[in-house]
Amino acid sequence: MATLRLNGIHKRYPNGITALHGIDLSVADGELIVVVGPSGCGKSTLLRTVAGLESISDGELMINEQRVNALEPAERDIAMVFQNYALYPHMSVFDNMAYALKNRGTPKDEIRRRVTDTARLLDLAELLDRRPRHLSGGQRQRVAMGRAIVREPQVFLFDEPLSNLDAKLRVQMRLEIRRLQKRLGITSVYVTHDQVEAMTLADRLVVMNGGHVEQCGTPMMLYAQPATRFVASFLGSPAMNFLPVTAHRDGVVLPNGVEVALPDMLSEGRAATLGIRPEHLVEATSMADAAAVLDVTVEMLEPLGADTLAYTRLPGLEEWLVVRLDGAHAAREGQRLSLAFAVAHCHVFDSQGARVPLAEPETQACQ
Repeated sequence: MATLRLNGIHKRYPNGITALHGIDLSVADGELIVVVGPSGCGKSTLLRTVAGLESISDGELMINEQRVNALEPAERDIAMVFQNYALYPHMSVFDNMAYALKNRGTPKDEIRRRVTDTARLLDLAELLDRRPRHLSGGQRQRVAMGRAIVREPQVFLFDEPLSNLDAKLRVQMRLEIRRLQKRLGITSVYVTHDQVEAMTLADRLVVMNGGHVEQCGTPMMLYAQPATRFVASFLGSPAMNFLPVTAHRDGVVLPNGVEVALPDMLSEGRAATLGIRPEHLVEATSMADAAAVLDVTVEMLEPLGADTLAYTRLPGLEEWLVVRLDGAHAAREGQRLSLAFAVAHCHVFDSQGARVPLAEPETQACQ
């Protein structure tokens, strides 16, 4: 298989726009890296530079310790799966999957073996004679994956492959991609804007913003220890609650005067932001060692079955305070709640959006 390494990758366009600002990233043999971020953050540009579809302005791209900056896409031994499937409509499933092998001059017996084996792996064996127009969206995406698999590439690249599928099918295909990638052990880079895909698929997660890598690590590490307010706001649904605070000798103070007892980590009077995830706000009566108690009013409810999201108001604050409640014991609109949270679940960000550590954080570099 293969390792993939990006050293200081920059991408600048002739109009002066810089899409990538010195990206450093290493992908281990057989690892699945997911790159996630909002539209325009540079994630697709990053993928295209790895594929050779975009030139690299500065930096070094290495595959198996070989510098490939100057190699054409066909010379990099990389297979790419696109969101629009990119199937030939006039060809059968078999011929779509076999196309690249035929162009390489692969013997017919070898082509048939690879396509047949891959079709069996993807549950496409009964569909090899059909045209793409006679397939469902999920079947077309499996054909696109099969076309990549039969090439036996060193690296898989996925460019938002599930964005054209409905919600139920996305879940099924997500599990299928994860199962196949682990079974085949092919080094993979997967780009998406969908945080659920990112969290469930990744061995490691790369969060991008404005052409920079904001943070890299395991999905749960980034969820539990976001390095910046941007990462904290991007990962999690619903998003983390953010409350403006001012540093106090015993912790921080909310605009309505509520004091939150936290370790001394900011100079007196300094403005900051306190972050708390919706699932970490609980009724005060169930917590003995609360960092603070917030008295709120429930204004709107979103029943989700097992859970209910309560949108509440805290006096003196404009933003909603979102709480995840047990669906079977949800509050009612207009009800007053006393909410508490633990110090261990607090996230503090300075005025520049950087995390202020309350304890020694776990670290995991992209290198």
